Amino acid sequence: MDDTEGTHTSPPIIRAAELQEIVIALSGPEPAGVVISGPGGSGMTTLLGAAASVLRGSFSVIAHNVSESFADIPFGIAMALVPDLPARSKVWPGSIVAACRKAVRGATASGSSALLVLDNIDFLDDMSLWLLNQLLVEPDIRLIATHRSDRPLRMELMESVVSRQLSVVTLDELTQEQLREYLDHRLGGRAARSLVRDIHALTGGNLQTAKLLLDEASARGEIVEQADSWMLSGPIRMDGSQALELTRHRLEGYSVPQRQVVDTLAVGEPIPLAVLEELVQKRAIEALRGDGTIRVQNDSQEMATLSHAIEGRLARQQLGPARILELRRSIYIMSAPLADDSLWTLFRRVDLEQENGLPVSDADLLAVAIAANDIHDNRRARRAADAVQAPELALIAGVELARALYQTRDFTGAVTVLKGLVANTPDVLTADFAHAVWLLLHALLPTSPGVSVLQAVLHDARRRVEAAAVGPLPGGQASPEQSAVRDELDVLQVYLDAQNGSWPSAGSELFRRLCHSQLIDPVLRSETQPPPPTLACVLLMALVSQGLAVSGRFADAVALSKLALEAVGKLPRCPVDFHSTILTIHGSNLIWRGQWGGTEMFCAGSSSYSNRMSYFGGSAHLYRALVLARQGSLELACEQFRQAKARLDEADPDGLLPPALGGLAAAAWLLGDVNQVRRALAAYDSRLSAGNYLASQLAESYSSAARSILIGAEHSHRKLLQLAGSAAKRGHRALEMLNLGLAARTGSRGYRQLGPGVSEVVWSVEPGMPPGSDATQEPGHGLGAGQLGAGPLGTGPLGTGSHGTGPGSAGEPLQDWAFDQERGVCV
Repeated sequence: MDDTEGTHTSPPIIRAAELQEIVIALSGPEPAGVVISGPGGSGMTTLLGAAASVLRGSFSVIAHNVSESFADIPFGIAMALVPDLPARSKVWPGSIVAACRKAVRGATASGSSALLVLDNIDFLDDMSLWLLNQLLVEPDIRLIATHRSDRPLRMELMESVVSRQLSVVTLDELTQEQLREYLDHRLGGRAARSLVRDIHALTGGNLQTAKLLLDEASARGEIVEQADSWMLSGPIRMDGSQALELTRHRLEGYSVPQRQVVDTLAVGEPIPLAVLEELVQKRAIEALRGDGTIRVQNDSQEMATLSHAIEGRLARQQLGPARILELRRSIYIMSAPLADDSLWTLFRRVDLEQENGLPVSDADLLAVAIAANDIHDNRRARRAADAVQAPELALIAGVELARALYQTRDFTGAVTVLKGLVANTPDVLTADFAHAVWLLLHALLPTSPGVSVLQAVLHDARRRVEAAAVGPLPGGQASPEQSAVRDELDVLQVYLDAQNGSWPSAGSELFRRLCHSQLIDPVLRSETQPPPPTLACVLLMALVSQGLAVSGRFADAVALSKLALEAVGKLPRCPVDFHSTILTIHGSNLIWRGQWGGTEMFCAGSSSYSNRMSYFGGSAHLYRALVLARQGSLELACEQFRQAKARLDEADPDGLLPPALGGLAAAAWLLGDVNQVRRALAAYDSRLSAGNYLASQLAESYSSAARSILIGAEHSHRKLLQLAGSAAKRGHRALEMLNLGLAARTGSRGYRQLGPGVSEVVWSVEPGMPPGSDATQEPGHGLGAGQLGAGPLGTGPLGTGSHGTGPGSAGEPLQDWAFDQERGVCV
């Protein structure tokens, strides 16, 4: 365990029952971890240390104290787990998870499981909690952590608790008997019954408050020894908020050198002990370690932190901005000789240089902007990209600035920057130019542009590429640079077509030329390594897979989109907006097939930074609502729709709020909750203009069907099915389908019919349906325009060649392409 209690004598185990519960829980294969939850100052850290000590014989313990500063950077827990993450390496959520997993396993003894012991995980950001969940999937990684009970367990923790991946041990305040044990230890003798009673009454049994009160009373001489026991010499004086006032008094009681230690840690923790010893007196550090005021991580880095966040907050309040900046500058200067080349050091150094007006190299600024955007730290990325001055870096810095603006919902700002870049940059024949066009299209979508607006952007980009071409090479061929950019723009045209329901074919020349090399089985390759994938290649694979799903070829669709998702990790860089797009398509393919996700279904983001179309934040709730609705858990689906609304009210760049509201209205209607239907429809009507074309059309389908019940329309369940089916025919992804085959709740039933490599959902109709429901028809027949035959997730008879313009539609044979999963080839 880290030196959480300094060097003083450990207190007695006064929570033996809770300790036993933790040890027993982690002695079996489940759960993966335990969260100790209690009020601040209730002794969680002491119990955490005791549990780690007991379990040390069974696990390799890796312990860290989480400081408030961890929340300043997304994936902040990685600063502790992978402190040496290279600054200029490819970094994205997937690589951070892999690096943390490798580091944790590397710190364990051979044949031993790892036990992560983390204090104060309530300080962590959402993405750090998501990262921990990814680690806990591994059977050889377990967790014990503390979490203050006055801070709610966030979604990422609650889901693990509900799924029993984590269990919670709740601490109440100390009883008088438990407090007596602690006071006996602290005083080095027997505490009188009156002393125990009075301190318990004053502190409510809070361990930290009792410690502060005892120390202050002892310092004032108010505790005396009489008849072999310690008691109060008179009533204890208490002013204001107990913990706050006692902490303030404690700060005032430090010597000048000790206060320098506290102030330095308050503005810069965690700080390497070697640096701290250069800044302040070593004797003061030792004294504060001795009484538990500071703790030092007992590993190669020896990072020092304050034991209690409240002390750091009060110290910072008393320092003022000028003194804080001065202390940070001194930490920076003293750390320079010891500085490593890690990403976290680069972030902190550039932050400090910008705060102090010091010169920062454009290369460092650009490295920060790229890495920060790729881990969702968009405000840091914006600040760094905006400061780049070199003209030759204007395009790439501008793209990063626009990406940061887009991710923080400043769509107008992002569009303005990108329009200027696309129209004026001289670096047209570069991948960065194509990326600028992609991002411009993406940034325009939340503003509900017309098709002509998007086409005009692409047309202008093509015109600039052709104008920039210096002429064909011998033989009439275009230069490699020009060909590459043309390919990127061609795929963007395909992307726009797919947005309007026309998917690309796997038999096209573009697909064969760009993607075929990625689909060959490694055993059958003539070359040792395939050429690295490009953004155009990966996006085209995903779009083709989507068309396959629409045409009913679900197994092929999932296989191809999974390959696209895997190829994302092989790209030289993995922008989060691009990763999110591919992930969404793969997730929708899984749903069309009748699956609800897989181990590859992860992406990170946060409503506090943005709400990309990924399975995180508001869109995560929407995804879960769709899944729950499909499974018939309508009460839980409504709750997830409501959570999605709350998150998407904060940020909704992809226009998911209308379908969330429409879905809530439809699911509430199926439950018979008319009041909730009215509220959802009222919210929907007030936001009708939000969202892109597809989302808006889908939302209208949902809300129209739900609205029909309020006006007394007959057979509204059938109307709901018809609208869902017709929406699917217009090209909506299954992710965007509420799968209102869940209208089956009014009388139909779903079951899966397994075929060779395909799992399709077929709906049958049960007796008892309202008149006109065609209840006498065979499964999958007789449902009129909205029939739910062998269509994906009950959305209509797709794949029959009669609807849409994707693969398998009229004029294009369904059998033009297949993916041989065993050989890994297109046939």
